[in-house]
Amino acid sequence: MAKERIVYIDFMKGLCILLVVSFHIHSTALSKHVNDILQQFRIPMYFFLSGLFFKTYNGFGDFVRKKVNNIIIPMVFFLLIGTVYIFGRSMLMTHMNITAALHKMPLNPIDNNTPMWFLLVLFEVNIMYYLLQQYLPRLWTNIVAIGLSVIGYIVVYNGYNLVLYFDIALVALPYFILGSEAKQHGLLTRGPSLAVRLAMVVGVFVLLWFLASEINMKHRVYPDYLRLYLLPAVSIFALLFVCQYIKRPVPVISYIGRYSLIVLGTHYFLIGPLKILILKLLTAPFSFTHYLIVLVCVIAFELPIIHLLKKYLPRLTAQKEFLLEGWRLSWQHEDKTNY
Repeated sequence: MAKERIVYIDFMKGLCILLVVSFHIHSTALSKHVNDILQQFRIPMYFFLSGLFFKTYNGFGDFVRKKVNNIIIPMVFFLLIGTVYIFGRSMLMTHMNITAALHKMPLNPIDNNTPMWFLLVLFEVNIMYYLLQQYLPRLWTNIVAIGLSVIGYIVVYNGYNLVLYFDIALVALPYFILGSEAKQHGLLTRGPSLAVRLAMVVGVFVLLWFLASEINMKHRVYPDYLRLYLLPAVSIFALLFVCQYIKRPVPVISYIGRYSLIVLGTHYFLIGPLKILILKLLTAPFSFTHYLIVLVCVIAFELPIIHLLKKYLPRLTAQKEFLLEGWRLSWQHEDKTNY
């Protein structure tokens, strides 16, 4: 029997993916100050929400299998789509010259579908947290995680990037643990009084207005260490406590939140063509109006894409398991049951 979904979490995930899509459409469509405020939520909240649903399953092997199903297989699938898309575009740009098209292909496979860096980092964060909480007491897990985040911060501060974005995973780890701790303390189903929630929202708004600064994890742009964590933390909790009043799915936003992985993996291929089309139709320099139209069009296209992918390719988009227990492929299991 399917588990009952937490309605407001889907809404929060929907807000997250909307912020990601809108930023990728045009990073300067909004003022830098507004962008800095929104960046306190965009990626940190994604890691926080992932941490909310951390489970150890039936040991390390089963845990890894689950994460391969839910993160790595979709990542590889969307990267393959990106590779085909980029190669096709390069072929058109080079007048079907295969050699020239290959030279235009990115050296880093992640660059074939840039948002996939997040899935790789999320996988690394999950593995790190699993190992920490398995072998260390809860308090020491959190202390060591903070120490690892300091290392990741120092590495970037000194101008170094670790392989496979591992330095970003170190920096992201506290956001993930914050989500896990929130769940363990029962904050998914309860929170402070209404008066405290309202005061918190007002206080966070003031803090964001005066203290928000750029957080761009992909490009390793961080504020000072305390601001990197404290401001996103209080902002996320304020939003969490407000969203807990949402009792029914919000049309479109809750839906794309529920299938945010699919939106994350496919929106990049829609933005470029839609921006070109909208600019040609409106025949004017890119403006905030263009930005809103492209955003609405991307989400409108995502709705049938979600439907098609979850219906016809559920095992490649984390809707069903690709690897079953014992690391059998799902199609092998189905073949056996058919005889």
